[in-house]
Amino acid sequence: MSGKTFYIETFGCQMNVHDSEKVIGTLLEQGYAQVEQPENAALVLYNTCSIRDKAEQKVFSRLLNFKRDAGKGKLFGVLGCVAQQEGEKIFDRAPHVSLVCGSASYPRFGEMLVQLEAGSRRVTGLSLDTEETFDTPFTRRDNPHRAYITIIEGCDKSCAYCVVPFTRGPERSRTSESVMAEARGLAERGYSEIQLLWRRSRGFGVCVTPRRIRAIS
Repeated sequence: MSGKTFYIETFGCQMNVHDSEKVIGTLLEQGYAQVEQPENAALVLYNTCSIRDKAEQKVFSRLLNFKRDAGKGKLFGVLGCVAQQEGEKIFDRAPHVSLVCGSASYPRFGEMLVQLEAGSRRVTGLSLDTEETFDTPFTRRDNPHRAYITIIEGCDKSCAYCVVPFTRGPERSRTSESVMAEARGLAERGYSEIQLLWRRSRGFGVCVTPRRIRAIS
């Protein structure tokens, strides 16, 4: 097991999938290599969903399976919505976890990797007060035809049935110029489908094609 290998499993919606693309891109940029099985990874990450209770249960079940590997050089991290919602309580529930990071902190993910490599065993990224939400230059997209672009994060509504304001924070929007610039770049690289994503209590996403992008440019 190499010291710079990682495994990541994603639970939830397309936005979570896109978040994992950002995390993977950062890891590859930092010199890590992705492996297909958690047993072969030095760093095991679970990108989580808190909308579906079953998904949250699966995450902690996965962590429990690896409890015996704590202290043997393998590190574990919980990312995404469950990480943001549960925060440092995850360390109490699963003491072998070394990283808890919500989606708003992904622009700082490289810094958190450095802390882990330096020996820190309780690294957190839980702030929702950030203007850097969309600054993720190392996104790794493996699908050669479809690409995701996040255009809005969070929600300002306080619906009793929804956890989005607590897991994604207040609503932050990208500028139309930055969205169009990224979409044009993706179209030029051959992507035939681009999905614009937002995570709000009553919204999710829309699909556009490069032909439509060129038409409104």
